Amino acid sequence: MKNSFFHICYGFVLLTVLLAGIQVSAKFAPARAGGLVPAESLVTARQMELASPWREQDEQALYTCLQRARARKKMTAAFIGGSITKGKMAEGTKDGMFNEKLSYVEYFARWWQDSFPQIDLDVVNAGISATDSYLGVHRVQKDVLDKNPDLVVVEFAVNDQDTDLHKQAYENLVRKLLDADSKPAVLLLFTSRVNGENCQDAQAQIGEYYHLPMVSYANVMNDMLRHGIYTAGQLSGDGVHPSALGSAVIGELLARYMDGIFQKEAGSIQAGTRPSVYMTSREYEHAGILSCRELDINHMGTFRKVNKSRYFPGNLESSSGSGGLEFTVACKNLGFLYVRQKDGSGGQFDVYVDGSRVSEINADNYGAHNNQPGTVSCFFSEKKSRHTVRIVKKKGSAGDELILYGVLVSE
Repeated sequence: MKNSFFHICYGFVLLTVLLAGIQVSAKFAPARAGGLVPAESLVTARQMELASPWREQDEQALYTCLQRARARKKMTAAFIGGSITKGKMAEGTKDGMFNEKLSYVEYFARWWQDSFPQIDLDVVNAGISATDSYLGVHRVQKDVLDKNPDLVVVEFAVNDQDTDLHKQAYENLVRKLLDADSKPAVLLLFTSRVNGENCQDAQAQIGEYYHLPMVSYANVMNDMLRHGIYTAGQLSGDGVHPSALGSAVIGELLARYMDGIFQKEAGSIQAGTRPSVYMTSREYEHAGILSCRELDINHMGTFRKVNKSRYFPGNLESSSGSGGLEFTVACKNLGFLYVRQKDGSGGQFDVYVDGSRVSEINADNYGAHNNQPGTVSCFFSEKKSRHTVRIVKKKGSAGDELILYGVLVSE
């Protein structure tokens, strides 16, 4: 009773402080294992239901992670996604209420540390701005699975499109995680632009097929906007990236979702059977990124070796001339990772495979705030074989420059 009285008083004082406009910290309250609720709760019980409306989710892997943490074992939590996962925030009009502005990854990591103070927690943040699940499925082995994670959160709902390419890539990414040697628990997170644009429906189909736990900030954000609880400017300063407030909401959703699983009895944990057949295809079952240093180059043309990326070292650049890069590669499917230039210098380059034009690389992204990584899927075949690839600047190209970060291949 004393504890209950204390929490009621604390909540009343906190509400009074907020109404007075005094800044408070977004930090979660100290937690007991399995009992964490943020001191300043931003999400209602009804919204928690909206955050995860899917049924028959297999919670066993997450429950096992939590039991391992309670036994004070070493844990590795990995996060793969775009700029929201990386930690980019846009200033919102209500961010002054926070003394400490944390990304959702930082909130979630704090939940683990507060709930299990003795745990040896390693956080792997594999978020890269402006990237999608097509690039994600090619880099997940090196960036995530090589770290032997116990838990992986996947966030690509904003950067993916509702296309067959992204649906295939997303499913193959999920399968690679589920088939990994460390057998990590996989949690799907659906973020959204404030205008409601996201790829949640297509990705949730994959999640339902594999009975995976899923948490939707998109559903909760839309509910908050619809009922006037917060405005778009409070949840996001640019319409895409969450503000400090939006990040705190995502963090609370994940923490309370995990807390709910932890409080369950072992016999009440839902389990599902993973299907053996792919929902889409196995196109990217064995996918990876070849550094330009690894290419078997026949002709450099006007390209030269450079290092422009700390994420993807060993690049090639053509800043003038016709291009003319030629190399051979053994693969089934082929794509490119390159730079989309913000200053208008990026050009358009034709891609030829075995003498036939198959696609175009458009490196122009004039007017963007930053140079961004770009990807293009160029070539598909039924089986792995050796191909000759040639890249030539397109006639009438608006710009002259192309920087290749790497070649995306699957076998």
